[in-house]
Order: sequence, then C-alpha cells, then structure tokens
Amino acid sequence: MNTATPASAEISSGFSRRSLLRGSVTLGLAAMLGGLTPLQSVFAAEVSAGDFIALSQFLISRPVNPVLAARYQAALAKRAPNFAGNVIALKQLISEQGYKHVDEYLAQAQPDPSLKATATSIVSAWYLGIVGEPADAELISYSEAVMYQPTHGILAIPTYGGGPASWGPKPTAKQDSNV
Repeated sequence: MNTATPASAEISSGFSRRSLLRGSVTLGLAAMLGGLTPLQSVFAAEVSAGDFIALSQFLISRPVNPVLAARYQAALAKRAPNFAGNVIALKQLISEQGYKHVDEYLAQAQPDPSLKATATSIVSAWYLGIVGEPADAELISYSEAVMYQPTHGILAIPTYGGGPASWGPKPTAKQDSNV
C-alpha cells in the first residue's frame, strides 16, 4: 500500500503546481520587463518642464509662469501625439542655429511645417490662454493670457472669457428688433 500523499508525490517527481505557477509568473515578469524597453524610449522623449519653459520664453519673448507652463504643456501634449518630439527638435534647432530671438527663427527660408505648427500652437496658447479649437478648447488662463500684458494696469481685463461655451449658440432666425 502506498502511503505517500499527493504533495509528497509532487515533490518526488520534482514538478509541482506551485513550481509551475512560480515559473510562469517569473516568465511573465521577464516578458513585461523586456517589453518596457520600447516604453523607456518613449519616456525618454518626454519634455522636461525646464525645456518647455525655456522654449516658451524664447517664442513669446518674455518670462513665463511655471505653473501655467505645466498646464499649457499638458494640454498641448494631449492634443498632439508628436508634441514632445517636436519640442525637443525645435529647441535643438534653435540651439544649433544660435537664434537669440524668435524673429530669427521666423525668418527661416523654409521652416519644417511640423515644427512651425508646434511653435505656433505654443505661442497661441500663451497669448490666448486657450489650447485647442473651439469644439474641444481648454481654458488654461484667462486673466494671465499674454494678450492682456501690453495694457496691464491701463485697461481692465474684460470679465467675459473666450473659453469653451462662453457665449450661447448662434441664433438660428433673425429676431424682430422693433420694440
């Protein structure tokens, strides 16, 4: 009569469910870690806050608020999948060409259309305080929009915003103006 329990039978054969489970978990973790290599290259293309601030200051020719810079960067990156790569390429181009002012960048004979679109979106965001088109516009800052800076202290900033749904829908029919 065999008095061996099922557990001892597994031990004697050297192969158990527990070792199979351990092996499959180990293999799964190894596959996951091996699969992270492409993700690391994607994360390497991330733009640091300092790089975005420096590029923004170059493009709008004035100091920028770091808190707003982080919000603009996040909103712009959300709308353009190639944003991080374009920011890095744009910053590298400016550095390689030795541009000291945005006007030198704008005077290029044949700028890269993708880099120019990225630069335009950054400038537009800072000046308008809004990122995106009217259908998906995101209001980042109204009173801190750069468009109000030249008249700061002279004219009051309007109390109505240009953000999403700031005005009602356009009337469909002409209304009678007689009272």
